[in-house]
Amino acid sequence: MTQFIHVYPERCIGCRTCEIACGLAHSESDSSNDSHFLPRLQVVKLGSSTQPVMCHQCENAPCVAVCPVHALVQEARCVELYESLCIGCKNCVMACPFGAIDIALLPQAKIEIVKCDLCQQHENGPECVRVCPTAALEKKDSQGVKQQASLRRHAAALQSVYSSLK
Repeated sequence: MTQFIHVYPERCIGCRTCEIACGLAHSESDSSNDSHFLPRLQVVKLGSSTQPVMCHQCENAPCVAVCPVHALVQEARCVELYESLCIGCKNCVMACPFGAIDIALLPQAKIEIVKCDLCQQHENGPECVRVCPTAALEKKDSQGVKQQASLRRHAAALQSVYSSLK
């Protein structure tokens, strides 16, 4: 069952706490000596609203389909990255409809894919969700999406009935 992070843009205040927590979570888990700050999400401001943008862990992920070396693979929980296989072709960056994948050039000319991994290395789950002061982020799975859709259908039906009574 695919998992992903749902964003409630109306709750986001643009504080970037999620971005900082993500970068720190991944720089701490970096096994190399020259640690780097690479958040897997970016807070984007559009007019008067802000919201973090990150990998949607798509069921039929375009990034997976275009990767010639299978460095990105659709696993049960998310789109998994196998960094050792990446050749830096940037096909995944171009294919992502959300602009949620980036490529970083690291020391020794090493290229690294930068995309959300749902903080699988942390037992408490995604750091961005944990630290958000306004609960603008929530980890969901396919079942949660079905429940949300059902609630919205019921609300729409009630609205339709209420409107016809006027």
